[in-house]
Amino acid sequence: MNLSFDTPWLLLALPLALLPLLRTPIQSLPHPWLGLVPEDPLGNTLNAVLRVAAVLGIVALVLGLAGLARGERVIETVGTGAEIVVMLDRSRSMDQGFGRTVGYEQLLMTQGETKNGAARRVLTEFVKGRPNDAIGLLAFSTRPIHVLPLTTRHEVVQAAIDAAGLGRGLAETDIGLAMIDGLHYFDERPYTGSRVLLLVSDGGAQLDELTQHRIVEAARKHRVSLYWIYLRGRGSPGLKVETNAESGQRDAVPEYFLDRFFGEIGVPYRAYEAEDPQQLKAAVSDIDRLQRLPTRTTEVVPRQSLASLTFGLALLLLLPVVIVSALQVTRWSRSAAH
Repeated sequence: MNLSFDTPWLLLALPLALLPLLRTPIQSLPHPWLGLVPEDPLGNTLNAVLRVAAVLGIVALVLGLAGLARGERVIETVGTGAEIVVMLDRSRSMDQGFGRTVGYEQLLMTQGETKNGAARRVLTEFVKGRPNDAIGLLAFSTRPIHVLPLTTRHEVVQAAIDAAGLGRGLAETDIGLAMIDGLHYFDERPYTGSRVLLLVSDGGAQLDELTQHRIVEAARKHRVSLYWIYLRGRGSPGLKVETNAESGQRDAVPEYFLDRFFGEIGVPYRAYEAEDPQQLKAAVSDIDRLQRLPTRTTEVVPRQSLASLTFGLALLLLLPVVIVSALQVTRWSRSAAH
């Protein structure tokens, strides 16, 4: 066990623990002739127990004063799951419901559950069903926001997903910059199992060559699997444009362009179109089924003080010594003398 001390010089007081062995905490009473005193095995046993308790109590007290602590630990967990970075679109259109696009001030009552609300609800269920995953959350609109790094503390992940529903989304979306930042979540991390980049968005983007190159390089370097859940609204052409459309017309559709680019990165990729919460839930369930692979995760547990434990132990050991010392007979009574 990795132990450390805040003030190790106080350990010099440990020899004080030998004092109870030199002198008993129970006082002796003078008697004219010991032959008249009966044997007292119970008293002798109690005396020995109190000596040992006093020794251990003083040791525990000194360790507590010295600031005994358990050092930083790395806990490794082997299970079935993945490292998943969830990229949640927080643009203004995500605050609208599925289907027909309406004005921003009219959206909640006329469209039912919003895309953002449905996404957060389904993602919450997804996290609950994957206890061994390391999950990170990135929200993005005009700029990416690092909400939560990869962690196995799922209660924190749940709180972060809930917080993604606060406030209003912004008008514009930069998926390219968000993709680059999402891939950076895997920097400086050992490869211990499946890695997933999960994009939940209702829009696409046409990326410049430099952004495309950076995404391709990072995706291949980190060996990620890419999933895109496209929350399709009514009137959107979707990810599958008619094959008889001219090339220029297809490229002008951001969703089609982004889907085609993802398919050419060279990493496992799958896209899902969801037009309602049920299709969204089905897409997440399919990803959950596909990403049940062996994985190994590590978690760093910070330094933990053991002062409370040592002081509590000292109290438990020394309190009986104090009580017995207070209740013991200090002089012979007249009835005992006769």
